[in-house]
Amino acid sequence: MAGSDYRPADQKGKTMRPKSVKLGEQLYAGSILLTIALAVIGWDEAVATGGVVLAAVVNVVVIGITALLLYLTTRRASRVALWLLVVLTAINIAGFLFQVAGGVVAPGLFGVLTTAQTLLAIVGIVLLFRPGARAWFAETVPEELA
Repeated sequence: MAGSDYRPADQKGKTMRPKSVKLGEQLYAGSILLTIALAVIGWDEAVATGGVVLAAVVNVVVIGITALLLYLTTRRASRVALWLLVVLTAINIAGFLFQVAGGVVAPGLFGVLTTAQTLLAIVGIVLLFRPGARAWFAETVPEELA
């Protein structure tokens, strides 16, 4: 199968991922957990703004898509998922910077968690572009093995 993904495996047949991919996954997963915490903390305000259904759907869809993209990126080495995750992260960064520029970053715990969530996502994405991770994403089956 020329061009199909090839990942080296250990003795148990598990895919060997670079440390930067593993750490990037853990940090980005931490940002997802903080997103869930922020959704819980901000639930009443979200419901007051858009109603229960809209608040629930938006939170479930955004968190679900982000978690799925993280899984596909770090466990299945999907380059498409990686770039979609980059786009979502860029949207997150833009929203955060808009809050900072407008002086409307939430005070207290919510603001601290928002900042931490954004920073974890940024560092997680950066780790997925380290040289070892880039090589891992780029690996394909050599033509002579096809």
